[in-house]
Amino acid sequence: MSKVVLIPKGKLEKLPEVMRSFGLERFRDKEVLVKLHMGERGNKWYVKPGYVKIVADELKKIKAKPFLFDTAVIYRGGRDSKEKYMEVVKEHGFDKIGYEVVIGDEGKPVRMSESGIEFTYEVAKELYKTKYTIAMSHAKGHILTGFGGAIKNFGMGGVSKKAKLDMHSASVKKKILSLGRSKISFNEILSLGAKACLNKKDVIYINFLMDITKNCDCDSNALPIICEDIGILVSNDPVAIDIASVDLIEGGMGKTFKETTGMDARTHIRFAEEIGMGSTKYELIKVK
Repeated sequence: MSKVVLIPKGKLEKLPEVMRSFGLERFRDKEVLVKLHMGERGNKWYVKPGYVKIVADELKKIKAKPFLFDTAVIYRGGRDSKEKYMEVVKEHGFDKIGYEVVIGDEGKPVRMSESGIEFTYEVAKELYKTKYTIAMSHAKGHILTGFGGAIKNFGMGGVSKKAKLDMHSASVKKKILSLGRSKISFNEILSLGAKACLNKKDVIYINFLMDITKNCDCDSNALPIICEDIGILVSNDPVAIDIASVDLIEGGMGKTFKETTGMDARTHIRFAEEIGMGSTKYELIKVK
């Protein structure tokens, strides 16, 4: 059973202490990739720079070398190239907190075999070469998976533009050459992508259950807000932190993500458990 710590709203100053309780010291003197989504142009509900600075400052205290990271996207908009994404970075204030921002768009192939499927993903080259990672993920709804959290942050946000194109094509065609010729749902494709990205990584996962919108941070207008702010979750397990996020948000909404978004939020999380990414069984510890 995995441990998930809930820092309720009103106690968010406890984040550094909770990070240390998950073994932050092992990141000492290391280069650390801070994986986050810095929001589409026009979106206002992404994880804010102030929280990112808190995390990066804690890393700096132990002489780690953090940098902020995300990848360019395939659809037309404010983030479809490294140069355009850097403009959004400035608009959203991530250039003002004192840490390097890196946007990736090229990948390194990672070949893996899971559930009888041979597959290859192009993992963003910066993520590929960096072992130590902090995942800062905004918990919210998603049009294809019902919910987006830590798994989606890597499954889609950690791969190259080519891999993104293949993955989205597969969600329509129900097959993808780099995954073999089996019919695979987008939920499975997403979790397999996260597995490829997180292979042999050392990660602390932080999910922000605040500004919880119906749609993804990729949407310039992700509204409506579907749940009141809950707080921040921290774990070493991406499956546990995502299933705990879903449980808490559905409890707050009083209904399921499927009723809200039309998609079962647990499908990709259960598959992530099946392929060995973590456990849906967790102990929730609430900070007092």
